[in-house]
Amino acid sequence: MEKLIAFIENLKSNRNVTNFDEAATKQGIILPILQMLGWNIFDIDEVMPEFSTGDGRVDYSLKLDGYNKVFIEAKKTSEDLENHEEQLLSYSFREGVEIAALTNGITWSFYLPTKKGDWKERKFFTIDLVQQEPRDAASKFVELLLKTNVLSGTALENADRIYRDRQRKAKVEQALPDVWVKLISEPDPLLIDLLSEATEKQSGFKPDIETVKNFLQSCQDNSLPEVSVIQQVEKRAPIHKKLSSKGKKAGRVSLQELVDAGLLRDGQTLFFYHTGQAFKDEKVTVLASMSKVKYERDGKIYSLSELAKNLLQKHCGKRDEHQVAGPKYWQTYDGRLLNDLNEQIRSRRGDRK
Repeated sequence: MEKLIAFIENLKSNRNVTNFDEAATKQGIILPILQMLGWNIFDIDEVMPEFSTGDGRVDYSLKLDGYNKVFIEAKKTSEDLENHEEQLLSYSFREGVEIAALTNGITWSFYLPTKKGDWKERKFFTIDLVQQEPRDAASKFVELLLKTNVLSGTALENADRIYRDRQRKAKVEQALPDVWVKLISEPDPLLIDLLSEATEKQSGFKPDIETVKNFLQSCQDNSLPEVSVIQQVEKRAPIHKKLSSKGKKAGRVSLQELVDAGLLRDGQTLFFYHTGQAFKDEKVTVLASMSKVKYERDGKIYSLSELAKNLLQKHCGKRDEHQVAGPKYWQTYDGRLLNDLNEQIRSRRGDRK
């Protein structure tokens, strides 16, 4: 596995990797990875290129004992993979292939084609050679594509486990909002007691039961009152102010919200971006729980806005003392601006612009 880790590390430092065409992607990335995972890339009975499925072709079929075990569809490194998922799954399903991978060399999306549901539900894991740590990426390659694991059935068992974990997580995330609404609309006495005690510790005043119930009622539909429980207790007044039906004013979006929504990953790399240019040497790592980033050059922790301001001074000579809107200056590997991702969250929340 150490050889594979070193290969991924070298790939991450290759500035030209995003310009590989499909042929270069296959020869320079996909085949070397398969070889390091134990596959004989020179034996077409084991790694068969351009495998015919009857109504189309798959770039590679990984075969053992004469049976198709894994289908791999390859695209150039700059290709958007979403446009090709349905076709790969269709081919795989018809051939009874239980593991399929769609890759542009950098991103590897793994599927269980014979599972129920649409292609989004059958996608169970993604390896990103640039965004993820090389050791983590290599470990997942071993779990899912190592020849001996595919031969023994362990790869499929690993894939099923990851798939089930993902399904469980999705069900929990789907259930939580309904449970929360029920919990605050029909509050349990224990919840009221916990809120009362915590409020008393912070404010010095213990709210009465009706004040706590009113607060919980105001939390429905993700709307918090404009006056907090503590303020109401101190003023001895009922909670009465609510947000207008037009929705909340556009607010800040935390990195954790983006991670929870699946728009970012904790530990993902972002690049400084300004006036149409991505500064690939100016990289940070997302620290979602802190809503901050770690700057690769000095290893220090910054807010997005603070570091963007420093880099604007460094690269553009801007010395404005005013704060900058940090999300406008950070971009993901695939070219998505953080500010655009924030707008998606605000749209989901129903924030006013």
